[in-house]
Amino acid sequence: NLAFPIPDELSFEQAAACPIVSFTSHMLLAQVARLQAGETLLIHAAAGGIGTTAIQIAKSLGAGQIIGTVGSAEKVREAKEAGADFVIINDADDFVERVNELTSGKGTDVILDSLGGNYTSRGMNCLAPYGRLVAFGSASGSYSDVGTNLLHASCRSILGFSIATSRRLRPALFAPTAAAVIPLIASGAVEIKVSQVLPMEEAAKAHQLLEDRAVTGKVVLRV
Repeated sequence: NLAFPIPDELSFEQAAACPIVSFTSHMLLAQVARLQAGETLLIHAAAGGIGTTAIQIAKSLGAGQIIGTVGSAEKVREAKEAGADFVIINDADDFVERVNELTSGKGTDVILDSLGGNYTSRGMNCLAPYGRLVAFGSASGSYSDVGTNLLHASCRSILGFSIATSRRLRPALFAPTAAAVIPLIASGAVEIKVSQVLPMEEAAKAHQLLEDRAVTGKVVLRV
């Protein structure tokens, strides 16, 4: 129940690169955050594999304004090319102030947070009433403690997601996701960013590229 056919229009490299980023992005947006047409979305690490894919899938779901954050100026182009309306460089700008400015003080309806730490706690300062913050990683190296006093009066939610846990405990969730996502990729409506394709003999180099954060998309190993 976790195997899905590859359409003729989909290359093996794209197929190898797509499942984690595309399925995770669609589940985050459609199943967990319940993104509605016209809503504003903030995506952290917007130049990465999930970031660039989530931007494209959010557009297919009818998102309104899409704002991304990146770690350096070199990564702005990747997020912009994926379709982000605005890109914030974390080292240069305060993302909370910038998001509130871009939304005329209303805040963002949905935050996809793969960073954790103070990105989560600070994110509450730009999350709109009834907004949903989805925590699905801690790339910053730390976790956040957010008090429930920030939730009930504003009707906001903090939601968690793990594709590994879902695969293990609720594999049935993947069938409707695959049915929605694979045609988008096969038709070219969603492009999976592949930074490099390397032979299996260079697996160590692939891991080093990931550890050094030297890529902005997926690294594929060819057998």
